[in-house]
Amino acid sequence: MRIRRSFVLLAAAALPIGACTAPDSEEPARQPQAGIAQLSAGELQSRWWSWAASSPEDSNPVSDPDGSFCAQNQPSDAWFLAGTFGGKAERRCSIPAERPVAFPLLNFTGTKAECTARLAEAKGTVKLGTTEVPVERIEPTPIRITGVEGNPVTGEAGSLNTHGCGLWVRLGPVPVGSTSLTIEGSAGSFSLSVSYDLQVA
Repeated sequence: MRIRRSFVLLAAAALPIGACTAPDSEEPARQPQAGIAQLSAGELQSRWWSWAASSPEDSNPVSDPDGSFCAQNQPSDAWFLAGTFGGKAERRCSIPAERPVAFPLLNFTGTKAECTARLAEAKGTVKLGTTEVPVERIEPTPIRITGVEGNPVTGEAGSLNTHGCGLWVRLGPVPVGSTSLTIEGSAGSFSLSVSYDLQVA
């Protein structure tokens, strides 16, 4: 099995986590719950990629144009967000209160050398409301991706061992209410822009 698409947004290294403020309520997003904050780089990436590969393309959160599939196959201890395979998307997403959030701005898979080369070009920003969020940088790390038949990541059912790297964000539970989240990322000729209207309740 081979990765069909290695650029995926929102879709993680060791800068401060979760120290951002939602300006509408002036209530800060809290530190991630222990399960998400303490995941290793390999565990976080393996879980996110497997989530991205857990749905076929016609109902996949990464291919989603408007947020209709935001809740698809979400784990019980976190809430994953997705970017795009390139280009723009505007999504509305309802998130349960008290659920930590994790996503990559840009993430890549391949050999260690391929991942290193792609990561060298990666740059991006994330804003929760109008406040910029610290971004984690994850260097090439062994990961395992498990997907279903017809998923847009690997295209096949089964598991694949590879390397993952990228720019990531881990947030604590987002304050209850309506909050905007914007993600901008690029690497070489690839770029994406995703805006989320997050409804937390």
